[in-house]
This record gives sequence, C-alpha cells and structure tokens, in this order.
Amino acid sequence: MASELLYFNGVNGSRGTYGRQPMTADQLSALIRGEDPKPENLDPDSEQRQELQRRATQVRTGNFGVKEGVNERDLAQTGWGVIFPAGPQSASIREALSELLEWRKTQAGDRYRECIGPTGYRPNESKADFLRRQSTATSGPVDPDKFPYYLLLVGSPEEIPFRFQYQIDVQYAVGRIYFETLDEYARYARSVVASERGEVKLPRKAVFFGVRNFDDAATTRAADELILPLAQDIRKNERADGWSIETIIGDGAKKERLRGLLGGEETPALLFTASHGMEFDPGDIHQIPHQGAILCQDWPGPRLWRGPIPQEFYLAGEDLDSRARLLGTVAFCFACFGAGTPRNDDFPHQKGMQSAIAPHSFLAHLPQKMLGHPNGGALAVIGHVERAWTFSFSDARGGRQIETFSSAMRRMMLDGAPVGWALEFFNNRYAELASVLTEDLENAHWGVSVDPFELSTKWTEHNDSRSYVVIGDPAVRLPLADVGAPPSTTERTTISVVSAPTSPPPPVAPVAPVAPVAPVAPSVPGIPGLGTQPMMPTGMPDGAGASFGLFGSGDKSSGEKGAVSEVVQKLTASIQDFAERIGETLKRTIEDASHLEVETYVADDLTAINYRNGDFNGAHLRAVTRMSLDGDTQVVVPRREGQIDEELWAIHLSMVQQAQANRAEMIRTIANAAAGLLGAIK
Repeated sequence: MASELLYFNGVNGSRGTYGRQPMTADQLSALIRGEDPKPENLDPDSEQRQELQRRATQVRTGNFGVKEGVNERDLAQTGWGVIFPAGPQSASIREALSELLEWRKTQAGDRYRECIGPTGYRPNESKADFLRRQSTATSGPVDPDKFPYYLLLVGSPEEIPFRFQYQIDVQYAVGRIYFETLDEYARYARSVVASERGEVKLPRKAVFFGVRNFDDAATTRAADELILPLAQDIRKNERADGWSIETIIGDGAKKERLRGLLGGEETPALLFTASHGMEFDPGDIHQIPHQGAILCQDWPGPRLWRGPIPQEFYLAGEDLDSRARLLGTVAFCFACFGAGTPRNDDFPHQKGMQSAIAPHSFLAHLPQKMLGHPNGGALAVIGHVERAWTFSFSDARGGRQIETFSSAMRRMMLDGAPVGWALEFFNNRYAELASVLTEDLENAHWGVSVDPFELSTKWTEHNDSRSYVVIGDPAVRLPLADVGAPPSTTERTTISVVSAPTSPPPPVAPVAPVAPVAPVAPSVPGIPGLGTQPMMPTGMPDGAGASFGLFGSGDKSSGEKGAVSEVVQKLTASIQDFAERIGETLKRTIEDASHLEVETYVADDLTAINYRNGDFNGAHLRAVTRMSLDGDTQVVVPRREGQIDEELWAIHLSMVQQAQANRAEMIRTIANAAAGLLGAIK
C-alpha cells in the first residue's frame, strides 16, 4: 500500500501540468517528516486538536451540536448571527445586507446577534479568544441563548482568516460571503429572502457531474468512486421518490454543458461536480480570477496536452451567462481551490516550511459570481479550500468512503435541512480523524514508535477533511416544490434589479467663528520636518475640532482674514510637499521592486560561509531566477549528472514564489498606505 500513488484534484493552468505530481505514501511520509521529524510540527494548533478530540467523544455519545431539545431547522431556537471584521469599514456592507439581516432578525428573534465594530472579529484572534469576548463557551454543545448556532462570516479571508473559519466551524454551523461590490451583497441578500418567502419553488432535480479526463487517474477515480456511487446511493433511498437524479460522466461533462447547468434550462436545484480545480502560479494574471475554476472534459488529459491551459477548457466565474437563472440553487464543487486559496501552502514541507502560493488569501471567483448574479444568485456553494485529495472519498488503503458525502446530500435533499447543519457530517469526520491523529502525535511525543506511513496519511486525511467550507449563509435550504406538484412550464424566477442602499452624505457642520490660528506644519512620522502634533486652532475649547470647521466665516475684519489666508497658503504648500515626498517614496519602492532576483547556493559546511553578512564566498551558486515587473524572466536551472536537480529546483521555486508574494504584498501595502494618508490629508 505504501507504494500506491496518491492523487490531487488540481491542474496548473500556467504550465499545463499537475499542480502536484502523484506520489506514493512513502514519498509523502518522507516529505512530511523531513530530516528531523517533530510531531508537533505536523499540526501546531494543539488547542484546535483538543477541541476536535472532545467533539469526537461527544459525537460517539450523541451529545454534540446544539444543546439537547433544540430543533436545528428552527432559527427561533438555534439563533442566527453575523460576524464582520472589527472596524468602521463594515458599516456600508452591513447596510447592503440589511434586507437579509432584517429577515433573519425576524426569524431568530432574541437569539439574533450582530458582531460588528468593537464586537466584530479582530485581527489574529483565535476562535477561543473571540468566543470569550462574546461571553460564551469555547467548546461543547452550543447554547443559543448565549451565542447563535448559525454564523455567517462577512469578509475576505484576509480580514477573517480561513483558520478562524475552520476553528469556529468545529462547534458552530458556519458560512462565509465576500463580494467585490456592495451591489453583489444586496443581490445575495435579496436572493436568500426571495427564496425563503416562497417566490421560487424548484423542481426536485439533482445533477451529478463527473469529469473523466483521458489517462487521468484522479478524475477517473472521482467519477467511478464518488459521483456514480453517490448518485446511486441517493437514488435508491425510499425518500427520493419524486426526485429526478441525473449523472453526467465523461464525454458529456464538457464546459458548454456545465454552463447550461449553471443558469440555463437544465439548471437543477442541486448540482454536484467532481473535477480538477484550476490553479496558477503566483504572479500569473489568471490566478485571482480563475483559481478554483472547474476543468471540464474539454481538456485532452495530461499526456495529450502540453502547455498552458486555455480558458476554453475550464469554466470560471466570468463564463457565467449574464442571462443565467440561478436563484435558489445549491452547488457542491469537489475540486482543488474550489472554495478558496490561502496565502501559504498547507501542503507539508520539510522542517515545517510553508511556501507562498498567492499574494494573499482569497475566495474563488466562481462561487462569488454564482451567489451575486444580477438575476438572483445561488444560495450556497460548498467547496474545498486549498488542494483536494482522493482521501476525501477513498482512504489511504484504497477503501471507498462516501458516507460523509451521502449523509450530507440526503440531509439537504431529502430532509430539507439547512446547508450548515448538513455539513456537520464533514465536521464529524474531521473530529474523528483529528482524534486518531492526536493519539499518534502524543504517542510519538512520548517516544512510542509510530508508523511513518500511518502518521503521514492520517495527517493528510485530517487536513483534507478540515477544508470543506460553505460559501453562503449556512442557514439556507433548498427551496423545493411540493412533492407531486406539476412541473413548472415557466422559466425560473429572477429577482428585480437590486442596488446597494446609498447612505446619505454626513451632515455638514455649521459654520462657526474661528479664533486666529497659528501656522502649524503638517506632521508625519519618518519625514524630516513633519512632527506628530495635530493641526488645531488655538484658543478653542477641548473637543471643538469635532464640531466646527477649521476655517469658518468668523469676524470679517481684514486682519483675521489675512491671518487665515496666510495659514491656508502655508498648509497648502506643506501638503503639496508632503504629497511629493510620498510620490517619490512610492516611485523608489516600485523601482526597487521592478526587478526580482533569487539565487540559490549550496555549501558542504555552512560555518565556513559568512552568509549573515551577505558574503557567499565559498558557496556554490546552483540556481538563478531574474524577473522584471512586466513578467520577462530569465532562469538558470541546476543540473546534476546531466539531469535537472529536481530537489534543489523545487526549493528554489518555493523561494521564488515567496519572493513574488512578498514583492506584491509590499507594493500593495505601500500603495494602500499612501492612498490612506493622502485621503486623510484631503
């Protein structure tokens, strides 16, 4: 078994190769353990593992979820809450979502909660720290009287990290939304409310869409061991009477057919897809908009295709038809990066190293576009953050295990359950795997011999099961027509045009007299001549700056007007000088970042190299990458005995990716800081 190949469901669109080449379990084990194996490095979040271990015990005794006596289908009993990032930037998004929030408040009553501003999520906060601030328990069954069971995170994974989502999802039913425009937030809010008010009733139709690319073991296994048996399992359930369940496998699973299933006449109530997810190299212009897109049957396969993958082979968010009718649909997309991409690679690396795979964490655009469609959006998309493995439906020893998928689908389709509650089966499996892994890690810590193959595969299964998330409100459910209802002869309902509410401009403070003002230079730390004291009129009472304009009409005497004019001129000159300094600083920074050079050296004895002072004399230069900001690239590839030194080249590429991500983040940070400072000055 240790020699059996393990597969990932991801293809690199930049290069046209697998995102990760298949490897044996022995190879994976060696990669995870490294030269100096330390079990605590496999999963440093010990608090999370302890919580999962408690959950696994409670699941076995039937005492997990919400506290006893609470009906998970009734928001008045479970409660519903929304979590925004702390800070004032969430106010406009909250306003755009107001229709959904008011609807949920009516449903949940006293068990409705908004965490926004001071009570919102704070940077780098753990789940336990966040819940303590909300005065609720950090583990065990949920008590909705203290904090709601259904929680909607509103923000990018940079603002509210994926790690926090994984942590809090162990105890609660969690979903997330993040859009690029306020209008999309408003559309999604309208879509959920319209669906729950009964404005859309969907036929009981489910489609299981499985790509089976030529000579590709990953999609062949997904089609044969996940799609087909999953559809068959649901089809034979006695409660599935009245459901139309269709499977589309292999040659039929092309991009144009998938477009028809996402807003065309064939659009089902529930769509389940299994395919490769697209991934792209850092710096590739397609990474942010296309990562996680669904690679369809149009791809000829790994042997017949060479070079970058064209968009005609995969379906991305921008491929959705502007006339698409998606209102009420729920989708489950089994694919690498189908839900999102973290900044750093979760894949194991020797000695605990992580490499940057993106300039920042982000949600996949396809589910974003599905949920925020102008005609009405899908209610939820379930997907995978980072790479998905065949471990999801087939264990390390080749045993099929689709019951987690099947249970979740049955609960959604046949029981009419909210999506977040249905996904608890995935959290149960996550807890079970974490409990077993924790035991092995503890044994290894105390010196008990642990099979490296078992340890590495358990770690990978555990990470894979953790990364299934809900994009959308976790309390939504399929808006289905009644059993036996005649089929509709009209097109699927759409919503009317929705725009985010426009907040009225802030009231203008009344003009008031101002005492003469002493000239004060604007102040910014780090720039000569610019200190930090505020520019306030002299002779004014404390707090006056919050209520009065800096320069009012005042007494019209020429002396005072002359003083004010002089101050205005001096301040204007100072601001212009400050703006020029910022521009010059940013220009120099971008010029410095316009060329990236990464060199990789090797040495037999590091103590003989004065590398701390930048002196690499005595070391051997083995690989070089030079890259300009416009993408022009030069590389020197290491060879050993006439062959490419793949191990060293992999290390070098990891460093290049990290350097690219750091450069992009530096430029973005400085640009944002400059914009913020200039905005504040204005």
